[in-house]
Amino acid sequence: MSKTETLRLSAAASSAQRLEQLSGQIEDLRQARHQSVEDLAAKLEPLAQAMAALVDETKTTLAEIQGKAREQGETFTGQMNEAAKSWNQAAAQAAQAGARLESAGQRLEWRHYVLAGMTGLISAALVSVFWLWVAPPRSPDVKLDPQAVAELLKPAVIEALKPSKRK
Repeated sequence: MSKTETLRLSAAASSAQRLEQLSGQIEDLRQARHQSVEDLAAKLEPLAQAMAALVDETKTTLAEIQGKAREQGETFTGQMNEAAKSWNQAAAQAAQAGARLESAGQRLEWRHYVLAGMTGLISAALVSVFWLWVAPPRSPDVKLDPQAVAELLKPAVIEALKPSKRK
């Protein structure tokens, strides 16, 4: 419960008590049979003084309540301004962090492209080197003379073409 609410409840309780007293005095005044104006004035004077005191107390209570409400309003406004400032700062920091993250992501993307290219080049070089290392030895260049080959194969071909003697 805030100070203003406590002050209002206290003022309401005090005012209610005073009003009960005044209503009791007014009821007494209504039931009384007055014999003279002086007697009536004597009865009305305390009632008028009590009402005047109640009005003065109500004025001061309302002034205090208004001052406390204004003070709370100013405090609340200050707190809201501070909260708005901190939110704006947090938003600015988040925007900066986002920009840095975007920049880092772009740099990382280019690094990945370079890394993939370099990996491909190194892999191609290693495969080429290993193929050359593991490749079978080269056969010597042999040039065949068709005339010489025919001369060598001629007796075998003639033998194969002779009719067989078993028939």
